[in-house]
Amino acid sequence: MCMVIFAPLFAVCAFATCGGYSGQIMVKVECMDKTQRNISISFGYPFRLQQVHFSVPICEGKRYETLFLEGDYASSAQFFVTVSVLAFLYSLLATVVYIFYQNKYREKNRGPLVDCLVTVIFSCLWLVSSIAWAKTLSGVKTATDVSLIQMLMSACRDEENLCETLEEPTWTNLNVSVAFGFLNFSLWAGNIWFAYKETGLHKSGQRYPSRTPSEKRSGSFRQYSQSSFDQSGTGFGQRLYSQPSFDLSGGGLSLLQTSLGQPNVYRQMGSPTSRGPLIFVNESQ
Repeated sequence: MCMVIFAPLFAVCAFATCGGYSGQIMVKVECMDKTQRNISISFGYPFRLQQVHFSVPICEGKRYETLFLEGDYASSAQFFVTVSVLAFLYSLLATVVYIFYQNKYREKNRGPLVDCLVTVIFSCLWLVSSIAWAKTLSGVKTATDVSLIQMLMSACRDEENLCETLEEPTWTNLNVSVAFGFLNFSLWAGNIWFAYKETGLHKSGQRYPSRTPSEKRSGSFRQYSQSSFDQSGTGFGQRLYSQPSFDLSGGGLSLLQTSLGQPNVYRQMGSPTSRGPLIFVNESQ
């Protein structure tokens, strides 16, 4: 929802404040013969300042000279505006898809993957274009500095003549455009995590969580206890021996015999009621 509302709005503010800018400089030149002339210099987007020219009186007769500003800053400015326009169009397209084509968007997870990839790309573009435009704006301010422009005029270099600045360019809109550029970067970069969550890739990485050391020790203890119980059970059930029975009255002795399977108890023939204790023996290989 944050991207749907603020991404198109911030993009519009970015390219409107930069692409719609125009500045003006006005200098009054008063020659020593009391003749005056106002010099007006206008410039704007895309800031190809080397193409901006203006006529200045030489103050020697009625001659004029044509001067040009210095610098070409169109590449960075156009790059910034292009990123702004593309981000605005993609935001509108994404809004339409979110609202009206949600099923198509979720089909085979292609929509979230594309959205996440495009979000990362636009975050990088906003960062690069904003840094480039901020540096370019500093160059534009230097190239259009009124004191430097007056140094280009031969009439202003003569101390007998008077040059006065009547109007200077206002940089508020361009400063705001740089601020909106970094705001757009923060917005798109912050949306990377939410776009990544829409892909579901973070869930697939947690499908088989790793066991903690305490769980491993608990599991090994249960396995050891179960195996020990099984070994003890099978040991007691292997063979059963009966202790020889002694008849104290008759002195008879029954032989020691073994039996596999069910235990057998042997008694003395003359004394059916007397028998010795049973002994369980565990045979180990």
